[in-house]
Amino acid sequence: MIEELLPAAVVAVEAHGDEAAVDGALYPEEQAVIARAVEKRRREFTAVRVCARRAMEKLGVPPQPVLPGSAAPRGGRPGWSAA
Repeated sequence: MIEELLPAAVVAVEAHGDEAAVDGALYPEEQAVIARAVEKRRREFTAVRVCARRAMEKLGVPPQPVLPGSAAPRGGRPGWSAA
């Protein structure tokens, strides 16, 4: 739905509820980042990574872990690759 509002060169991916937070959706490196978090935070973290990978796939970026950036607080926003 949001894609209808954005320019053609912009990629958007939406997730509603827990649809993106599925078991096995994280790479081991991502699982290590969130291993000690509460369940609600794990679902949020997973949903963001699943949506990010879906968007990157639409842009032709190969699947890869989406880890927090070095300037981000622990468990914070993704650090994007240069790809």
